[in-house]
Amino acid sequence: MKKLHYLYLLPFAISILSCSGEQEETKPSTPLSEKALEFEIYDSLVVDYLGNLVLLDISPDNSKYLMMDQNTGEILVTDSEGSILHQYNRSGEGPEDYNSGKSGKAIFINNSEFLLPTTKAIYQYSLEGNLIRKMEPEFQGFANLVVSYSKAIIKSGDNLYFKIQGRHPDRGDLTKYTNLEKVNFSSGEYEPIIPFPTSSKFLTPEAGFQAFDYHPVFDVTADSLFIIFRNEPKLFSYSLSNLDTPAYSKIVSFLEFEERNPDKKLENGAFDIRDFLLGSINSVEKLEDGAFLIYYTSGLTDEEANEVTSEASEDFSKIFELADKYNTTGNVLFDGESVSKIIEKNELLSNIAKIASRDEIWFNLNFSEVEKDYSVIYKTRIVEK
Repeated sequence: MKKLHYLYLLPFAISILSCSGEQEETKPSTPLSEKALEFEIYDSLVVDYLGNLVLLDISPDNSKYLMMDQNTGEILVTDSEGSILHQYNRSGEGPEDYNSGKSGKAIFINNSEFLLPTTKAIYQYSLEGNLIRKMEPEFQGFANLVVSYSKAIIKSGDNLYFKIQGRHPDRGDLTKYTNLEKVNFSSGEYEPIIPFPTSSKFLTPEAGFQAFDYHPVFDVTADSLFIIFRNEPKLFSYSLSNLDTPAYSKIVSFLEFEERNPDKKLENGAFDIRDFLLGSINSVEKLEDGAFLIYYTSGLTDEEANEVTSEASEDFSKIFELADKYNTTGNVLFDGESVSKIIEKNELLSNIAKIASRDEIWFNLNFSEVEKDYSVIYKTRIVEK
């Protein structure tokens, strides 16, 4: 009888589970734009070094950490416990030194060598600091805008994707302009890639833009290259097999983002302080779940910019301090349609140093908020609050 009783109850139990499953499936999820996200600290790497040490990259086997003192240019290689294995300075006029400004972060290409990008060439070093080779383009490289610890070079397969200026020194006709270089790793040969897409605002013939406006930020993952121009909130995606025409583009719908007034004609090569107070997209990173992590600054309206420059008068450094009253700055997630709120972070955290995955995002220490007699790098993950 007991067995029959259980069999009698079985359809009722299945019905409850079925209804429960349906409820879970139809339960509305919170839209990305409404989620409250934060970078949660859950680990750190401490190095016995007094200075403004920042993380550049982590070796593929996770055993070595490449770092640099942003004040002195000193390069340090540590193990995963923070012990210093190598320490040297390669900025200078020596035969193995790089004698032009860094254009971005150095990156590991294997467990024993790294590349250091500059405004004129790519330098390949061993972890001990020995120069292996120098890859120079056939043109004279220069810099219009340099963010020393940004992403300037990415290795994918047999090629390097490199942000370097100089191939188009006049920057007059943007229909013939290319924004990145593909460098064959074996031969060191440079090839211009990524002309402006036809849907980019920078190809509007009657509009006026500065080189600052179309400074690119990019990422390469698997068989795709993603690029955004500094003052155009539009993500372009390319197949690595076709770097002339984007496979698709998506508008990044920031809540606030000040674009340049294209009707204002500008003298080529000239700029004023207003250029620095426009909206600025500073980095883009494709995450493993298909979303993009974007770091940006909203920029100031003309009225706000005039107020800031008037109050700062001749004190150039004060302008940016005053601009912070109006600017929205930080990291957001973009899923191809909507943009999250600014992802909150602890005051200990400065800028992102290395992204391995959504659950492993390394931050440098915020030196302006914290003084320590050692250096520390923080490991975080993105979580919902």
